[in-house]
Amino acid sequence: MSIESTLNNILNVILNNENQSFDLTAPLLGEYPELDSMGIMTLLLELEVSFSIEMNDIDLNADTFATFGSLVRCIESASSQKQLVV
Repeated sequence: MSIESTLNNILNVILNNENQSFDLTAPLLGEYPELDSMGIMTLLLELEVSFSIEMNDIDLNADTFATFGSLVRCIESASSQKQLVV
């Protein structure tokens, strides 16, 4: 499963949506009340488990969660760093 489809599934669960499809330009932060501080923490934990990555706290800011695409790029970056370390 691709990063986009896995992330789409994770967001649907966290946002209590059914089969919503996010494109890369879809806004996230500020668009969904479920993405408050606890929702972001839940999302981060799920991302780390689902993608077997560690999200770098330094790279995490509001821009990371601004759009679906920005979050995909963050996951891709964390995945590539993992591959470099292994």
